[in-house]
Parts: sequence; C-alpha cells; structure tokens
Amino acid sequence: MKKYYYLVFMLLTALCLLAACSGNDETSGGVDEGASQEHLDEMAARNFEEEGLPEFNEAIANLPDTSLEVWLAADYVDEAPVVEAIEEFMEIYPNIKVETAGHEWGDMQDQVRLAVNGGAPPDLAHQHAFAMGSQGLAEPVSDLWEEWGAEDQFLPGAIDNVTWEGEMFGVPIDINTTFYLYNTEMFEEKGLEPPATLEEFTEVSQEVAEIDEGRYGFVPAASTWGLQGWLIAEGTDVLEEVDGKFVPKLNNPEALEVIKTYTDIATEYEVGPIPPAQSRQSDHPVAMFGNERTAAIVSGPFDIARIKNEFPDMYDKVGTAPIPGSGEGSVAGGGSMFVPRGSENREAAFELMKWIISDKYALRMAEEMGRHPVKEHLYEDELYDDPLLEPFVETLKHAEQYYLEAFPEVNNAYTQAFRNVFDGEDVQSAFDAAQAEAEAAIEREQ
Repeated sequence: MKKYYYLVFMLLTALCLLAACSGNDETSGGVDEGASQEHLDEMAARNFEEEGLPEFNEAIANLPDTSLEVWLAADYVDEAPVVEAIEEFMEIYPNIKVETAGHEWGDMQDQVRLAVNGGAPPDLAHQHAFAMGSQGLAEPVSDLWEEWGAEDQFLPGAIDNVTWEGEMFGVPIDINTTFYLYNTEMFEEKGLEPPATLEEFTEVSQEVAEIDEGRYGFVPAASTWGLQGWLIAEGTDVLEEVDGKFVPKLNNPEALEVIKTYTDIATEYEVGPIPPAQSRQSDHPVAMFGNERTAAIVSGPFDIARIKNEFPDMYDKVGTAPIPGSGEGSVAGGGSMFVPRGSENREAAFELMKWIISDKYALRMAEEMGRHPVKEHLYEDELYDDPLLEPFVETLKHAEQYYLEAFPEVNNAYTQAFRNVFDGEDVQSAFDAAQAEAEAAIEREQ
C-alpha cells in the first residue's frame, strides 16, 4: 500500500512540475521578452502622429504585465473621451491593464495623502500636481519630461500646474480660466454693455437686476479659486514671491478692495444672493443663470458646455466678456495627473498621461466635455472660432495659477475668511484674522 501511495505521489508531483513549466513557458514571453515581434512590426507600420497620438513606445510595450490603478475626478472618469483614450492605450499596450476609480475633486488630496501614508498609493491620480509635489505626495518626473521633449508644445499656465520649485511632478490634463457670462437679452432690455471695470460691475449689477421679479444682477460664489480670477484681473494677489518663496499677504489692501466690491453685491446692495454653504460652489450660479434668475455670473468654458446641454432654451442668449478689472488675465484652472509617491509604475503611468492628453482625445474633451487643451497648437482648431470662446482664449494667455493650494492651512484660513464676509463679518477684520493664522501656520512649518 505504501508503494502505491508513493507512486501516486510521484505521479502528481511530475504532473505539477510539468504544468508549472508549461505555464512559465507561456507567460515568460510576456514577462521576459515583452511584446511579440508581430505586434511590434504592426505598431511600427502605424502612423500614430497622423492619428494625433503619441509615438509608439517600445520600452513600455516590453514591460512585464503591469496593472495601473488610476484615480480620476468623478466628473472625468466615465466621460467617453477619457474612457476611450484608456481603452485604446490598452489595445496598443496589451501588457498594461488600467483600472480606474472616480473620486470627488475636493476629496482627492486627502484620499491621496491617506493612500501614500498608508503605503498603498494608486499609480496615477488627478488633481493639481504642483500642490501635490509641494506637499511631498507626488513623484518627480522631470527626467521623463526631458526624455519626451514636448514641453515647448504646452501653454505656460499648463506647465505651471505641474511645476513646483523647478521640479515637474505630472502632466496637465486640461486648462481653463474664468470670464464674465451675461444674458444678452436682459442687458439689451436695459441698454447695457458688460462691465469693464470694478466700478462698472457694481453699477451694472444694480441696473440690470429686477429683484421684485426675482431676478438678480449677479450671482457670486464663495470660492477662493474663483475669487483669484478677480484679483488677477485687477492686477493684485494674496501671495507675494520673496527670494523664490511665496509669502501670504491675505490682507493686502488692494485685494481687500476687490473682495469688498465682489461681496457687496450680495451683502450691501442685495442684488445677488448669499452663496449657499456648500463645498462645491459652481453649481448654484450656473443653475441661477440657466434658469434666467440672474443676468450674469463668472465661470469658465466648461459651464458654456453645461449650459448648452442643460439649458438649451437660453443658450442663444449667452454672451461673454473678460472679468471686469483694470488689468488682464484671470485664474488658471484645469487639472493635472501625477504619480503619487511610492508608486512602482512611474514610467507606465507617465505614458498613459501622454496618451490621455494626445491631440486626438484633447480635442474631444474640449468638444464633448468643455475641458480645453493644454497644448498651444490645438487652439488653431476651428472649434475656437466660436465667438463665445474669444474672451476665454484671450484671457488664457495671461491666466495665473492659484498657488495658495500649495499651503493647505493658509488656504483654509483664507477660504474661511471669505465665507465669513458673506455671513456678515467685516472684510478687514476677517482677513486680518486669516493673515494671523497664515503667519502662525508658516512659522510652524519652518
């Protein structure tokens, strides 16, 4: 009997070894040898540039089988241009499997921080790479940019979104800026033109309002990112660069004058509503504008697309102009993709970022999502012949980053002060208190 069990044991062992060897032969080609020669030849014959795609990267094709965990903003992850870009990437690089998850934009920094500190970061995430790099949460990728050699194709504001203290921490996915949107019919009824200065903004907002009929002149938002557009348009800021370092000046008198003018529309003149106390501030103004309960708002090109889709009956009444101010420019928006610190798939993730923002998919994001390209040459497309986008394209040339995001404690104090003004606090006292908090936070970091 013992001999019988011994023979069975030996037979099973031999079968297991045979299966293991057979399995190794089948998979080792993908691991050790990379892509098949047939696939490489097929890719070499394909004109990727003509298709508006990145050139084929044989080094990525020869990587071992790799899974990429990708976190995108919730309002991007299921959009067709993004989904199809990732699907085509996996067709070209069948050794790379991409799994995506959607996260709320405002929660992304905290989610990435938890994942990085917990030792389980995703391979690619979506937010502002400069802010993530400043906090040590993103891997530097300057060497991969240098190897790519494409930096001169990008708008300066887009490059700013991924750069901190001379190091590049990601790839920009889209760029936007803010401008004035107004109801042309309401303005024509009153014989008004869109305001060009802050003084005119106050006057026009009062003249165009019909409060008894439930119509505001302007709907403000308690968003400090949005407020930054007004500061830049007036030629001021709440950060000062000293010896290559940013120093907060949250109670800068010129900035406070802009803030007072902006908030007075709701708090003093009452021709705009007090913004609701919610983290996402963009929805309320757009809904009010789309339902013709206000004559004007300030927003970006993404909301032109949204108005067209959600409020088609009033889309033909939309007019656009630069933000009122004595300067030019506005805040640079959009986002970027980055490799969270600790990811082991840096090169593959970088290649995927290049694919998502390729010309083919960047123009589709603009047309279908209202998310606009980071490469300068794409603004020659006929899409940008649209007169509604003219203020956007012009303002974009002078748009500046909201660098306060790189300092979370300072930004939180600034944001709370802005909210407090809408809730009745004096502008000067609110921002004096915020400045004191900012100085204390900076001192703790030193």
